Amino acid sequence: MNAALATLPILVTLGLLALGVRALYAALSALATAIVITATSFRTPLAELGHAEQHMLPTIVELAAILFGGILLSELMTRTGAQSRLGNWIGSACSSPSRAVLLVMLGVTPFAESLTGFGIGVIVAIPLLRQLGLPPARAAVVGLLGLVTVPWGSLAPGSLVAAELGGVDFQQLGIDSALLSAPVFLITGSATLIVALGVRRAVASAGDLLLAVAALWGTVWAVNTFIGVPLAGVLGGLVTMVVLLLVSRLLEKSGAGAQREPIARTLSPYGFLVAGLLVSRLILESAGVKEGWWTVVAGPGGWLLLTAALTPKLLGAGEPVLGTAARAALGRWWQVTLTTVVFLTLGTLLTVTGMSRELAEACASIGSSYLVLAPWIGAIGGFLAGSNTGANAMFAASQANTAEALGYSTGHLVAVQNVSAALASGASSARVVLAAQLAENAPGPEAAAVVPARESVSASTSTSASASGGRTATPVLQAPAEAEAETSTARLVDTRWVLRTVLSVHALVFLTTGGIAVLWQ
Repeated sequence: MNAALATLPILVTLGLLALGVRALYAALSALATAIVITATSFRTPLAELGHAEQHMLPTIVELAAILFGGILLSELMTRTGAQSRLGNWIGSACSSPSRAVLLVMLGVTPFAESLTGFGIGVIVAIPLLRQLGLPPARAAVVGLLGLVTVPWGSLAPGSLVAAELGGVDFQQLGIDSALLSAPVFLITGSATLIVALGVRRAVASAGDLLLAVAALWGTVWAVNTFIGVPLAGVLGGLVTMVVLLLVSRLLEKSGAGAQREPIARTLSPYGFLVAGLLVSRLILESAGVKEGWWTVVAGPGGWLLLTAALTPKLLGAGEPVLGTAARAALGRWWQVTLTTVVFLTLGTLLTVTGMSRELAEACASIGSSYLVLAPWIGAIGGFLAGSNTGANAMFAASQANTAEALGYSTGHLVAVQNVSAALASGASSARVVLAAQLAENAPGPEAAAVVPARESVSASTSTSASASGGRTATPVLQAPAEAEAETSTARLVDTRWVLRTVLSVHALVFLTTGGIAVLWQ
């Protein structure tokens, strides 16, 4: 009976989302359901509930800062023309559309997400995909599918939580998670090419896909094995970008390569952000500070806000753009943030009251068949919490206990939990809403040469059209024929289609992971 009650908040969430109810209302309904169940069946002292929510406060503030800073940075990069220059540079640097989209999906997104976490990979990737020519809805899907190195997101605190609560070695968990990530990279990469290019062109681009997957997976595994867990996703994304760019350079028909506009200044905001994060992390680690408000100030949220404030100066903007960009970002920020906070509160409540543990134990009662369901348990946590850390806090311990009861490898099952929860966090309602808003507001290549006079940049960083000799930008990616209507109709993104598409791809991954879990004994 308790197990059935524990599933109700999850069923309410999934049911309302399937009916097309907005993510915020679905989250509030699920939270209300969980509160009623807590008051009637899973009674928990108010002091314990209050302590848990208070413990989450720094995380909530950090998330809010990260989301606002990320949206603001994206808005500034668009208004100054930097986003269009960067998209044009990627398109010209890659000698094929498949390499261009894989560079963003398996290179840029994993790099950004592994470094900062909290969906920043999506914030960086979707404007680039729009600039390359993808229609808004498809850009949102590809951006979300790029969240494949979330076990190492924000330098792997989620994996650390899983290791501590599951009672397994941190580095071994990283290695096992890397091994399980091979089908994740391959399946999501294949789906990305199909969404972006269509089935026929995706099949023709199999070589590019295998190259990108091999570069990302090989680096992630090697770093986990020989260096350590935190930097695996960062170095994996970086190596993948370098490999694809080098191959494109080697395969260019022109021996000397095409003339390209220098891109260093356009990348300066991202360079400043990366450098600041690495330095602050070193300082915090040397001081022994691992949690609390200092980690919020010196973490991705604080550095994103500082980077956004300095971006107009870094890019040499000729006119003030920060005020108008901040107002636009604020209008897009509040709903995404509120939805995220509600889901975080729900995840915390499920954990503190024991509902998540009750659900996992009920599933374990079915015996060895549980191994097939284990990825789905992790996925539920990731989907609801929108965070690998939150999902592992909910289910890692119970997964480890279940493994012991079944006589199964604890490390392997915690790795299944880690990878599945990480992937599903990319399909959480808050992520989907954020991706849809970014895709709707990011200009496509047809707008690359259009920069409002009040938001123009200085001559040294003029728009990509003038930087390329006055040529109007053309799309690098030609979307499938069925997507042509998307570019000619309203730019509104059907979030239900985005969610269905991403979850369908994830379902294939979870089925594969479950099969591996059965064989991995």
